[in-house]
Amino acid sequence: MLRQKAGAPTAPATTEPIKIGLVAPMTGEGASYGEAAFGGAMLAVKEINDAGGINGRKVELIVEDDRCSSAGANAINKLVNVDKVTAIVGPVCSSSAGPGVPIAQSAGTPVILIGASAPDLTKVGDYIFRNYPSDALQGKFAADFVYNTLGKRKTAVIFVKNDWGQGIRNVFIERYKQLGGEIVYDEGVLQDATDLRTQITKAKAANPEVLYFPVYPQNGVAGLKQIKQLGLTATVVGGDAFIEESILKLPEAEGVLIMEGKTNNPDDFQAKVKQVSNKSINIITPYAYDAVKIFAKVIEKVGTDQKAIRDELARTVYRYSIAVPVVEFDANGDLKVAEVAVKVIQGGKTVEYIR
Repeated sequence: MLRQKAGAPTAPATTEPIKIGLVAPMTGEGASYGEAAFGGAMLAVKEINDAGGINGRKVELIVEDDRCSSAGANAINKLVNVDKVTAIVGPVCSSSAGPGVPIAQSAGTPVILIGASAPDLTKVGDYIFRNYPSDALQGKFAADFVYNTLGKRKTAVIFVKNDWGQGIRNVFIERYKQLGGEIVYDEGVLQDATDLRTQITKAKAANPEVLYFPVYPQNGVAGLKQIKQLGLTATVVGGDAFIEESILKLPEAEGVLIMEGKTNNPDDFQAKVKQVSNKSINIITPYAYDAVKIFAKVIEKVGTDQKAIRDELARTVYRYSIAVPVVEFDANGDLKVAEVAVKVIQGGKTVEYIR
C-alpha cells in the first residue's frame, strides 16, 4: 500500500470519513439513555468500518450531549454548521428534539429520531424521520388498554411537563374520553421534580381506579415511593421512560404496568454491544444501532448528497433491523407499522403482562 509522504497534499475528499452525528443525553438524569444510544451506534459504526466502510470511506461518529433538554438546539446546530455531518441519529428525548430538529430541517440534514416520540416532531419537515413508535400510537394504546382491557373508567393523570409528557398525555386523555372514560385529576410536574406529594394527594382525593403516570425516571423514583407512603392504591400505568434501572430495581415499582414500543433487544446483540461499550444497555440501544445501519445502507446507494439521502429514506424498506422487524416510513416520516407492548415490573425486570 502506498504511504503518503510528509508534506504531501492531503487526501482527496472522497476518502475522508463520512460524519454521522449522535445527539443524546450523555450527562444528567437521562444519561443512561445516552449511554445506551452510544453503545448501539458505536457497534454499528464498528461493524461498518470493519467491513470496509461505506464505498471505501470510514464512518466517524460525532457525539453531542443534549442533557435531555433544550441544549439539543446547540447540539444539532454544532453538528450541522460546525462538524458538517451528513446525517444525525437522535435525539433520544422529545425535550431536546423540539428545539433541535427545526435547525436540521432548515439546513437540509436528514435526521432519524431514536426515542423522541412526541407526535409533532416528524411534522417539522421532510428531513425528519423516526424509527421509534410515536406517542400518537402509544398514548392511544394506553387509553384503549386502561378502558377496554383493565375495564377502568376513572383515571388520574400526572405527567412530566415537557414535549414528551405533554404529547402523550394529550393523546391519552383525548382517546380515553372518546371511549367514555372520566379523567378525575390531571396535573403536570417539572422535569426535575422529586416531591410529588401535592399532586399524589390531590389524585388520591379524586378516588381514581388508575393513575396514568408518564414521567421521567427521576420523577418516577420519588413518585412511586410517595404513592406508597400516601396510600394511593390505584393501578399505576407508566410510559416507556420507566424502562430504566433506577425504576425497575425499586421495591415500590413492583406491579407497575408499562407501555412501550414493542422492541427486540436480543441477548446476542447485547453481548456485541458490551464489546464496544461497558455502559447502559436498554430499549434505546437497538434503535440507535438500526438508525446508523439504515443511514449506511442509504448512503451506500445514493452517496452523501443530503437531498438524495432524504428521498431514499422516504422509499426505503429496511428488513435487517434489530428493534423492529421492518423499518418503512410513512408520508409523515414515522414507522408504517409499529406495535405497543404492555409489561409489568416483577422482581426488578419487566415481563409480559398477562391478564
